[in-house]
Amino acid sequence: MSRWYHVRWSRADSVIVQVVLILGIGLTGLGMLLALAWTASLLPPGGGAVPDTITVRIPDEASEPRVGVATTGAVYETGPTGAIRLTFHDPTIAERLLLVAPGMLGATAALVVMAMVLRLIQSLDKGDPFVPANVRRVYTIAFTVLAASVLVPLTGMVCEGILRSRALGTDGFFLAVGASEGNGISLTHVFVGLVLAALAEVFRRGTRLREDVRGLV
Repeated sequence: MSRWYHVRWSRADSVIVQVVLILGIGLTGLGMLLALAWTASLLPPGGGAVPDTITVRIPDEASEPRVGVATTGAVYETGPTGAIRLTFHDPTIAERLLLVAPGMLGATAALVVMAMVLRLIQSLDKGDPFVPANVRRVYTIAFTVLAASVLVPLTGMVCEGILRSRALGTDGFFLAVGASEGNGISLTHVFVGLVLAALAEVFRRGTRLREDVRGLV
């Protein structure tokens, strides 16, 4: 005889998930504060607080890196893809902003998602998840994931392109596509965002159906 096991959402599960989310929000917010302090030159470059190294493709017309920028190990350390690693030892405020912008955008998206998931979990404790507020929250999560999956990589490409031009003294703007592993739009993240949008539509229709049935009773 087969036995069915039912997974139940208990109060302990809710507390554990909420604690994890609150810790995640706190750590992410702390990281953003450190990045802002680093951008405002309140923290010294290097030290691991904020990454100050980028990997970009070597332009054919590149000259020696300017003072304040050095590469790892040699003037040019190239790999099979013709990439160079640039370390900004004494970045300006503008360069600091360009270095942290992609990470800050991703952290902001993560904060929004974690905050919305936290509110969803809290609504489960009230025993009524199918409410209009949760529909808005799931839609917010879906659109945030979709937007971040496109905007964060594009921001990284643009910022790295500007930094490469400033560091190597090249003319014009270069879109740093595919130079570093982090660049490139993730189709997986886009797919997740679309699935969440579909889930939000299911929530919306379920909530509307419940309201219609309640009006008939």
